Amino acid sequence: MSRQLVKEHAARLARPGALVRCVDEGETVVVVMEPFVPARSEAYKPSSLEALAFIVPVTYPDAEPDPTGFYVKPATIRLVDGDRPPNSATATPLLGEQWMKFSWKRKTFQWDPNVDTLETHLATIENRFRRGD
Repeated sequence: MSRQLVKEHAARLARPGALVRCVDEGETVVVVMEPFVPARSEAYKPSSLEALAFIVPVTYPDAEPDPTGFYVKPATIRLVDGDRPPNSATATPLLGEQWMKFSWKRKTFQWDPNVDTLETHLATIENRFRRGD
């Protein structure tokens, strides 16, 4: 239950060609993946994103990553039909920049600190991109 644990678990999210960095923000750590290319992302334009970010409390894993949503850049991402993604807000400030925030709540499971990790959290985010919602 510390910043160090968040950073160690965030390092496991690394993908070929992508950088994972952690930024301390008060009682949280912002995990940033740059760039972020979700699998099967044909539902969005552009399909490759500059970055994905989510907020993790320093009390992780007892406390889950921010359950209100995640952030992407560019803040201008759209569905392929040109519509803004549902439950998203453009120009949301994070780390001194403008991001698009995707608001969401897990529907399929509750966070279990004995099982869930930042990897399972990222998997739920990737599933949203696969579904195109």
